[in-house]
Amino acid sequence: MLGAAAVSAALLATGCAATPSPDVADGVVTLKLAESFPAGHPFAEAGAEFFMARATELSGGAVQFDYFPAEQLGKAADLLSLTRSGVADIAMVAPAYVPAELPLSGVADLPGWTDQSCTSSPAVASMMAEDGVLFAEDFAPKQVRPLAVGVIPGYEVFSGDRVVRTPEEMRGLQLRSSGGAIDRTVRALGAAPVAMPATDMYEAISRGTVDGTALALMSAQPYRLDEVSRGATDGAGLGSWTATYSISERIWRQLPAEIRDVLGRAGQETTRNLCSAIDERNRVAKAEMTEGGLRFHEVSGAQQRSWAAAIEEVPEQWARDMAEIGRSGERALRDYAAALARAER
Repeated sequence: MLGAAAVSAALLATGCAATPSPDVADGVVTLKLAESFPAGHPFAEAGAEFFMARATELSGGAVQFDYFPAEQLGKAADLLSLTRSGVADIAMVAPAYVPAELPLSGVADLPGWTDQSCTSSPAVASMMAEDGVLFAEDFAPKQVRPLAVGVIPGYEVFSGDRVVRTPEEMRGLQLRSSGGAIDRTVRALGAAPVAMPATDMYEAISRGTVDGTALALMSAQPYRLDEVSRGATDGAGLGSWTATYSISERIWRQLPAEIRDVLGRAGQETTRNLCSAIDERNRVAKAEMTEGGLRFHEVSGAQQRSWAAAIEEVPEQWARDMAEIGRSGERALRDYAAALARAER
């Protein structure tokens, strides 16, 4: 527990108390945290809300937060730049939303890995640590530092008027996509990825503007996609979606060691808490949507091999594309495979 006097002294020693950001008063550091999810969303509850509560508790109240959910400070794709510029101190940064700026960090979003968040999340977190390739090549140059990581695995096809059972039935479809690596997977299946806010998916599918979407179960349920989808695959394994809670490197360096330690510990705990919540929420979402009438087509046996074959070239093509822009794609694939193996033990 950090005392107010000790925190004040440490802040003065670092010069932090003389700067306008982060806000400091009476030995308390107040950090601005922004994210795209609304308050109460399962990801927000297990992620940002848990992180803030733990950081405040671990610091004995010396760390407080001003919380800006639901894109109050800016759109999801702008949160990285808003963190760099000081509008936010910590923000939810998802590589899929900024693939040009964090291209290598889309490695975990590629198809063919794992359907368990508590395997993928710690694996990615290890690669985003200071000695990891994702920190060195993506985050450090952008002057942000990941504190917590959450991976939502198990992307499936939710289709409107047409039921999709095989990869061949994907050809010619227009699917709303979250961007990044998922776009690559959708194209590999002969479909066209369509960029649009998640909040527009329900209406777009119901009106036939798009034929469906590629999304994880826990992400589909809050948007009531079971009401406008004729069916969904179960086991297609189209990829994942990675998000971090990242702090401005400038802010991080201004904070005293005691507070950096608190934020680091809270971040590690959040990664574990968030992955458990994601795995449970994916399981519950499937059961609830099935009960609500959504028909899941189980992909198994020969069909599963067919889906895997249709997208097996996506990771290697991604690695080649990374090499063309000076990123270590092959190393990222190797490191992630090794990190997954360690996480599974």
